[in-house]
Amino acid sequence: MKRKPSKKKLQLLEDFLELGEKCNIKIIHDKGDFNGDNCLLFSNDTIVINKHKPLEQRLYVLAKCFSQINLENVYIKPLLRDLINQAKTDKVYD
Repeated sequence: MKRKPSKKKLQLLEDFLELGEKCNIKIIHDKGDFNGDNCLLFSNDTIVINKHKPLEQRLYVLAKCFSQINLENVYIKPLLRDLINQAKTDKVYD
């Protein structure tokens, strides 16, 4: 039986969606033929993440994408900023 994602993680996802709107970046949750186990496409201000992956992996992919953008002049909730900064130093998907 699948566990429900925590409210905290669901809130982080909502926060990423709001951040995407602030930065004019479209975030698409979709299924498809992605390369690798965590998949994203980051071009033309669009992020596509595999909706079938666990929420934790989707949050990581979003943090990794936003870590590549200049967000200095954008208000970001502290927890979200911490995740993005942590992803910036993580070399797993570089």
